[in-house]
Amino acid sequence: MFKLFSFLLTLSVLIVPAMAQPAIRSTLNASSYRPTIARGSWFVVFGSNMGPASISMAPGAPFPLELSGTRVTFTLATGGPAIECRIWYTLATQLAALLPSATPAGQYDVRVTYNNQTSAPFRLSVVQRNPGVATIAENGVGPIQATNASLNGGISLVRFTSGTISFGGRDWQHRPAYPGETLILWGTGLGADEMSDVNGGSSGDMTTAFNLRVAIDGLEIRPAYAGRSNGSPGLDQINFTLPANVTLGCFVRAQLLGGAGATYDLGTLAIARPGSSQCPHPVLTESLLQRLDQRGTVTLGNLGLAKFRVKVGATGQGSGDSDFESFGGEFARYAIDRIGWYFSLHFQSGSCYSYGVLNGEIGFVLGGIPAVRLNAGSQLTLNGPNVSNRAVPFTRDGVYDATLYASGMGTPVLTPGVYTVTGPGGPDVGPFTASTNFPGTFTWTNEASIPEAIPRNQDLRITWTGGGDGLVTVQGFAGQVVSGQGLEGNYNASAFACVAQASAGSLTIPSAVLRQLPQVAGTAASRTIGALLVGTGPDYSRGQGVFTAPLTAGGNVDVSFFNHGIATLKLLGYN
Repeated sequence: MFKLFSFLLTLSVLIVPAMAQPAIRSTLNASSYRPTIARGSWFVVFGSNMGPASISMAPGAPFPLELSGTRVTFTLATGGPAIECRIWYTLATQLAALLPSATPAGQYDVRVTYNNQTSAPFRLSVVQRNPGVATIAENGVGPIQATNASLNGGISLVRFTSGTISFGGRDWQHRPAYPGETLILWGTGLGADEMSDVNGGSSGDMTTAFNLRVAIDGLEIRPAYAGRSNGSPGLDQINFTLPANVTLGCFVRAQLLGGAGATYDLGTLAIARPGSSQCPHPVLTESLLQRLDQRGTVTLGNLGLAKFRVKVGATGQGSGDSDFESFGGEFARYAIDRIGWYFSLHFQSGSCYSYGVLNGEIGFVLGGIPAVRLNAGSQLTLNGPNVSNRAVPFTRDGVYDATLYASGMGTPVLTPGVYTVTGPGGPDVGPFTASTNFPGTFTWTNEASIPEAIPRNQDLRITWTGGGDGLVTVQGFAGQVVSGQGLEGNYNASAFACVAQASAGSLTIPSAVLRQLPQVAGTAASRTIGALLVGTGPDYSRGQGVFTAPLTAGGNVDVSFFNHGIATLKLLGYN
């Protein structure tokens, strides 16, 4: 049963009064932590009073319908008999259970019963498929918990560096994956298989039936096998071989593609040249990668100047263009899940990938997951052309933020030249000084020819001038409103990021990447939004914008950037 441990969270234990009514806070796929549940898949329920104070685990298959007084049922929202789920573990705040494969798709009310007290119903969707794979952080975010099946000495874990780590009750060898090797992804949600539910059988390979492909940085690979893992009810495995021309890097995006254009974001993989002891990265050193492999954290400083234009046309979001100039940033501590997101979005020339976000703001989708923020003083001071001793306060959100210019408010400030920021030091980060050379001009030259609704079945070419010796990034975004509206709303969205050297002058986004965005009208009436961003920034692999800041506890912030960007964001649709 060691494979099932890849689903298990670090569990917190709360002592609760006996006989209290259970309450459900959320119900999620046990691997991806997405909110829809597939037939025949494992799911986790978070809440209170759902089980005993200490964790109780079933010994193995067949998993019971009741465990230590806990039962879980699904009932169609329209009524009907309750469907009993098999339980893996339970405690007061969390449980894991298996939804029977015979459950029809539809809207359901979930209820948890503990010691004869039953929760209020929790409404969710049951779907045919919603595959997810286990991640190293065990929360559905960041690098994938993949195993390498190509080694003569047995199976090893895929990690940033070579070494040994304790996991699932045993010591594992680990290293990056190499081109040509066969990897196995472990998860749940591929679809119904009634032969698996009780004793862990399998109906066989689902690859052809569901038209499944693995996409590694947009390169599509047909799995050798995708289906249930024998001996483990509800557990899926996906076996595939990395091609010789696969992208190398520490955070290479991985997705699963299905029929009818379905795309499931899985996370990232570390892939290196054969024989390498670490994956290649322009900023993170081997020692920092080793620290992350051992579940440690890395501190980052990220400060930046931004010159930004939002173009709004006939998409129903408004009219006219708006210009902004700002300075801001943060110091923060990142674990492996958060830094994985950060650096997969922190651009490496030649990469082009897509990813998904649930219930996120546009800034979250384009910029990454917030981390544990650090305090470098009550304010920073910015100086440069047209800026003299500008105070930049430390906000309640733990970031530094100042608007230098906005349309209708004064005159533009940022011009080419050297800008310097100084920090007095604070509880976490000591005094520092950093400088960056703000570039001259950058122009998205074919912006006017980009249609108001971008065809997803055609390649999209972007051209520009300027950017010096930095990078150019093209990011796309398409989503459905969850709450709020416009640029301030939260969205269930898909996005992509493609990167090139500024000197290249152009970049083409493949249709295979565009097709992974949903079709959206990008109008207020449709409650959708679409956007395309083209901008330039520094090339960190050349050391641009890197500075040193001390930690008050000793040593330095591991990596610090003073970056800059000139970008245009155009609101539009995708069809």
